[in-house]
Amino acid sequence: MDPVSRRALVLLLAGALTLCAVPSVDYATDVSDADQAEIDDLNQQYEELEQQQQEYQAQIDAAKSEKDKYLAEKNQLNGQIDNTQAQIDVLTNKIDLLNSMIAENDATIAELEDEIDKDYEIFKQRARASYMSGDSSTVSLLLGADSFSDFLMKADITARVAENDREMIASLEADIDELQALQEENQANKDDLDSSKSTLDEKKSQLNGQVNVIQGQIEDIDELQRQYEANKAEIDAMMQQVQSEINEIYASYESEGEYTGGVMTWPLPGFTSITSYYGWRFNNTDFHTGIDISGSNVYGQTIVAAADGVVIKAQQTYTQGVGYGRYLIIDHGGSISTLYGHTSQLLVSEGDRVTRGQAIALVGSTGWSTGPHLHFEVRENGTAVNPLSGYLQP
Repeated sequence: MDPVSRRALVLLLAGALTLCAVPSVDYATDVSDADQAEIDDLNQQYEELEQQQQEYQAQIDAAKSEKDKYLAEKNQLNGQIDNTQAQIDVLTNKIDLLNSMIAENDATIAELEDEIDKDYEIFKQRARASYMSGDSSTVSLLLGADSFSDFLMKADITARVAENDREMIASLEADIDELQALQEENQANKDDLDSSKSTLDEKKSQLNGQVNVIQGQIEDIDELQRQYEANKAEIDAMMQQVQSEINEIYASYESEGEYTGGVMTWPLPGFTSITSYYGWRFNNTDFHTGIDISGSNVYGQTIVAAADGVVIKAQQTYTQGVGYGRYLIIDHGGSISTLYGHTSQLLVSEGDRVTRGQAIALVGSTGWSTGPHLHFEVRENGTAVNPLSGYLQP
């Protein structure tokens, strides 16, 4: 029987009950409030990320010329990918929480329904007994009493039993109200869950589309040179600032132990094409402090640690079009270190100890980059040296 039918019968038979009250169980918990607060927070995070996604697209749409639009798309695409991935992470967390809340409510609903069913059976038995025996009235108590004191005692007992009847009715009504509230809450959570799953699928499809745009590309070194020659003073100043930040990192860290790594492992397995070598480039106007490794479908490929070491820098934040983007620095001992730039995702954190060949990041195109590639550096005492002079073998 559904909760509404139960309530109707309870009210119909209320006057016939003389059974002791059954305590009401409060099934509402602070945990539910905390879960709802977390859902609200996740919804807010998603809305903020969606707004940021719209701003990225607006910047692309606002580009005036085809060249400007091309560069805007290049500069903003990585931001869109990061944003979409963040939205996917928020939706995944929300779905996990909703599943947990629904499972918890299902268990509580089952427990509450069992409690109501038990009380309802007792209710029906007492109603049947009351109907068969008839109700006691003040007159029947008086006529059936042996004495006036006997009458007072029976009247007091009857009043107490009646109070217990009212408490039991109130308890059943409260339980039925709580059951209905839990069922409505569960349905709302299930609706939200279905909607979130649908949105998650859309965002995954959107992410795949964004990634596919640059999946087949490699670093466009000619475009990089054109950008450099057109904005040399600005880019030189930018790179000086980046190098100053790198120098500060090395100045604040003391290398541990000796370097025993020998020839390093190639940092991007399966990709050996070097699009830009260590040394002077762009008609001897720009000095490149590492090597760029690229190739078709390189975006998202796994970058590995060139040797055992400790992560001394894991730079997550960046400005698109500036410097190394999202990058890592690993100390290998003996003041020998390696730098991995322009990544799309970091798989390790500062302070982590890594081993030769361990996955540490994924290839991207963050920072000053015209296509997906790995910028790889080897440094001695903080100074960049040619990775191909004794450290790496293509």
